[in-house]
Amino acid sequence: MIQRLLCVSLMLLIIISLTVLISPNLKAITTSGKKEVSIGRNELFNKEQHQGKLQIRYFHLEANEKSGDSILIKSPDGQTMLIDAGMVDTGDQLDRYLDQLSINKIDYAVATHPHHDHIGGYHTILQSRQIGLLLMPDLPHTTEVYSTLLNRMTERNIQPTYVKDGDRFRLGKNVEVEIISPSNGALEKAKKEKKLSTKDINNLSLVIKLTYNNHSFLFTSDIYKKQERKLVHLKEDLLDVDVLDAPHHGDSTSSLQAFINTVKPSYTMMSANIFQSKKVYERYLKSGSEVYATSMYGNILIVSDGEHLKIIPEKIKR
Repeated sequence: MIQRLLCVSLMLLIIISLTVLISPNLKAITTSGKKEVSIGRNELFNKEQHQGKLQIRYFHLEANEKSGDSILIKSPDGQTMLIDAGMVDTGDQLDRYLDQLSINKIDYAVATHPHHDHIGGYHTILQSRQIGLLLMPDLPHTTEVYSTLLNRMTERNIQPTYVKDGDRFRLGKNVEVEIISPSNGALEKAKKEKKLSTKDINNLSLVIKLTYNNHSFLFTSDIYKKQERKLVHLKEDLLDVDVLDAPHHGDSTSSLQAFINTVKPSYTMMSANIFQSKKVYERYLKSGSEVYATSMYGNILIVSDGEHLKIIPEKIKR
């Protein structure tokens, strides 16, 4: 009899533990270790479930090196924007993700800056998808990956649309998109330089604010602390958002405390297949933000109806 009671008690403890584990209110600070638990993949790639709502998907691109960013945004009325496409070697992965979601056309393809881990995957995507506009900063660059991108654009008769601070457009009827960096002056100055450093190019990345009714999102690409300071000084009124895409994948090059204090994100996304910085991760947590890193959670879906926001990770680790 005692053995039966012990067995029943043990089973109840297991059930309670699992219930807590897959709670929709789960916070990032509860995850660590190696064991993976799949909780949201079916919903994350469900094409029908969230129609009529804003959907933002952070794709987890698996690779042995840092694979970069790729973020798909779908407006409530079905228009699409892809912010970056990861590196060349993960282009096929991204292509398969888009196939699963039946995304045949990218209305706005964004190349935030010309580094290989942000534009490389476009080598594949430009061949497999219809592209509406391709947005990028007007930056000089001479790498093989960038040259190949330009050649693919020429093959598909796609002209770049150069954007800068102050440019605005709508994704569908109700989603507002604004470019808040870099400035025209900074881009013109960069064109006069004989050679731009990696840091220079990262600080000239497109920074994009997206607003849908009561929710706002800030996509920061690879900017460093120097550019964060400039934005806090010049664009403070635009930086207070609900969801922040952590600059430079959550690397220690970025995420000043002053920047975090100005943005005040309720949620912070770290788009990196390889975890970048524990100190930066903890800095966001201590600032009161829930943190979701693709290195820990896999693919991540954010859904908004303009009033309520839901974050669905593919998996957690414990």
